[in-house]
Amino acid sequence: MTQKRFVQVDAETGELIEEGFVAYVAPRRQNGFGKRWFAMAHDAAAVLKQVKNLEDFRVLMALLEQLDYENLITTNQAEIARDLEMDRAQVNRAIKRLIEAGAVFEGPKVGISKTYRLNPEFGWRGSGRNHIAALDVERK
Repeated sequence: MTQKRFVQVDAETGELIEEGFVAYVAPRRQNGFGKRWFAMAHDAAAVLKQVKNLEDFRVLMALLEQLDYENLITTNQAEIARDLEMDRAQVNRAIKRLIEAGAVFEGPKVGISKTYRLNPEFGWRGSGRNHIAALDVERK
Protein backbone atom coordinates (compact mmCIF):
# COMPACT_ATOMS: atom_id res chain seq x y z
CA MET A 1 0.00 0.00 0.00
CA THR A 2 1.38 3.38 -0.93
CA GLN A 3 1.49 6.13 1.64
CA LYS A 4 -0.37 9.30 0.74
CA ARG A 5 1.07 12.69 1.44
CA PHE A 6 -1.25 15.67 1.91
CA VAL A 7 -0.18 19.28 1.50
CA GLN A 8 -1.97 22.56 1.51
CA VAL A 9 -1.94 25.05 -1.33
CA ASP A 10 -1.89 28.81 -0.93
CA ALA A 11 -4.85 29.86 -3.09
CA GLU A 12 -3.26 33.19 -4.05
CA THR A 13 0.27 32.09 -4.94
CA GLY A 14 -0.18 28.40 -5.70
CA GLU A 15 2.67 27.68 -3.29
CA LEU A 16 2.66 24.28 -1.61
CA ILE A 17 2.64 24.57 2.16
CA GLU A 18 4.17 21.43 3.59
CA GLU A 19 4.59 22.45 7.23
CA GLY A 20 1.73 22.70 9.69
CA PHE A 21 -1.92 22.53 8.78
CA VAL A 22 -5.03 24.65 8.76
CA ALA A 23 -7.74 23.54 11.12
CA TYR A 24 -11.38 24.50 10.79
CA VAL A 25 -13.11 25.12 14.10
CA ALA A 26 -16.85 25.17 13.60
CA PRO A 27 -18.80 27.83 15.47
CA ARG A 28 -20.81 26.67 18.44
CA ARG A 29 -24.08 25.19 17.26
CA GLN A 30 -27.16 27.26 17.80
CA ASN A 31 -30.45 25.56 18.56
CA GLY A 32 -32.73 28.17 16.98
CA PHE A 33 -34.55 28.97 20.23
CA GLY A 34 -32.34 31.85 21.28
CA LYS A 35 -30.94 32.16 24.77
CA ARG A 36 -33.85 31.00 26.96
CA TRP A 37 -34.99 27.44 26.38
CA PHE A 38 -35.36 24.10 28.10
CA ALA A 39 -36.02 20.54 27.01
CA MET A 40 -39.22 18.79 28.00
CA ALA A 41 -39.91 15.08 28.22
CA HIS A 42 -42.60 13.74 25.93
CA ASP A 43 -44.05 11.56 28.70
CA ALA A 44 -44.66 14.68 30.80
CA ALA A 45 -47.35 15.69 28.33
CA ALA A 46 -49.37 12.62 29.31
CA VAL A 47 -49.33 13.75 32.94
CA LEU A 48 -49.92 17.43 32.19
CA LYS A 49 -52.88 16.78 29.92
CA GLN A 50 -54.64 15.37 32.99
CA VAL A 51 -54.61 18.87 34.53
CA LYS A 52 -58.31 19.62 34.43
CA ASN A 53 -58.15 23.20 35.61
CA LEU A 54 -57.07 25.85 33.12
CA GLU A 55 -55.83 27.99 36.02
CA ASP A 56 -53.40 25.23 37.03
CA PHE A 57 -52.05 25.05 33.50
CA ARG A 58 -51.66 28.84 33.31
CA VAL A 59 -49.80 28.86 36.63
CA LEU A 60 -47.54 26.06 35.39
CA MET A 61 -46.73 28.10 32.29
CA ALA A 62 -45.94 31.12 34.49
CA LEU A 63 -43.63 28.95 36.61
CA LEU A 64 -41.91 27.57 33.50
CA GLU A 65 -41.37 31.12 32.28
CA GLN A 66 -39.25 31.67 35.41
CA LEU A 67 -37.35 28.38 35.04
CA ASP A 68 -33.64 28.83 35.70
CA TYR A 69 -30.66 26.48 35.56
CA GLU A 70 -30.90 23.20 37.43
CA ASN A 71 -34.71 23.60 37.25
CA LEU A 72 -34.88 26.23 39.99
CA ILE A 73 -37.95 28.47 39.90
CA THR A 74 -37.72 31.60 42.02
CA THR A 75 -40.83 33.73 41.98
CA ASN A 76 -43.54 34.84 44.32
CA GLN A 77 -47.20 34.04 44.10
CA ALA A 78 -48.27 37.68 44.18
CA GLU A 79 -46.30 38.37 41.00
CA ILE A 80 -47.83 35.36 39.27
CA ALA A 81 -51.31 36.42 40.38
CA ARG A 82 -50.75 39.94 39.03
CA ASP A 83 -49.30 38.67 35.77
CA LEU A 84 -52.17 36.21 35.20
CA GLU A 85 -54.85 38.54 36.60
CA MET A 86 -55.81 35.90 39.14
CA ASP A 87 -56.44 35.96 42.85
CA ARG A 88 -53.37 35.05 44.94
CA ALA A 89 -55.35 32.27 46.64
CA GLN A 90 -56.12 30.74 43.23
CA VAL A 91 -52.40 30.74 42.42
CA ASN A 92 -51.63 29.15 45.77
CA ARG A 93 -54.17 26.37 45.21
CA ALA A 94 -52.93 25.80 41.65
CA ILE A 95 -49.33 25.42 42.85
CA LYS A 96 -50.44 22.97 45.54
CA ARG A 97 -52.22 20.88 42.89
CA LEU A 98 -49.13 20.99 40.64
CA ILE A 99 -47.04 19.76 43.58
CA GLU A 100 -49.57 16.96 44.23
CA ALA A 101 -49.43 16.01 40.53
CA GLY A 102 -45.64 15.79 40.77
CA ALA A 103 -44.99 18.47 38.15
CA VAL A 104 -43.10 20.72 40.57
CA PHE A 105 -41.49 20.32 43.97
CA GLU A 106 -41.36 22.87 46.74
CA GLY A 107 -37.88 24.23 47.38
CA PRO A 108 -36.34 26.35 50.12
CA LYS A 109 -37.48 29.90 50.84
CA VAL A 110 -35.40 32.76 49.49
CA GLY A 111 -36.25 35.82 51.55
CA ILE A 112 -40.03 35.98 51.61
CA SER A 113 -40.43 34.05 48.35
CA LYS A 114 -40.85 30.31 48.04
CA THR A 115 -38.84 28.49 45.44
CA TYR A 116 -39.87 25.51 43.38
CA ARG A 117 -38.17 23.01 41.13
CA LEU A 118 -39.56 21.51 37.97
CA ASN A 119 -39.60 17.73 38.25
CA PRO A 120 -36.47 16.63 36.31
CA GLU A 121 -38.50 13.82 34.76
CA PHE A 122 -40.73 16.47 33.15
CA GLY A 123 -38.09 18.75 31.71
CA TRP A 124 -34.67 20.22 32.29
CA ARG A 125 -32.73 23.41 31.96
CA GLY A 126 -29.04 22.95 32.60
CA SER A 127 -26.21 20.58 31.81
CA GLY A 128 -26.86 17.02 30.74
CA ARG A 129 -24.59 15.66 33.47
CA ASN A 130 -26.51 17.50 36.19
CA HIS A 131 -29.79 16.32 34.69
CA ILE A 132 -28.71 12.70 35.10
CA ALA A 133 -27.67 13.40 38.70
CA ALA A 134 -31.03 15.09 39.42
CA LEU A 135 -32.89 12.13 37.92
CA ASP A 136 -30.89 9.73 40.09
CA VAL A 137 -31.80 11.72 43.21
CA GLU A 138 -35.46 11.91 42.19
CA ARG A 139 -35.72 8.19 41.50
CA LYS A 140 -34.33 7.20 44.92
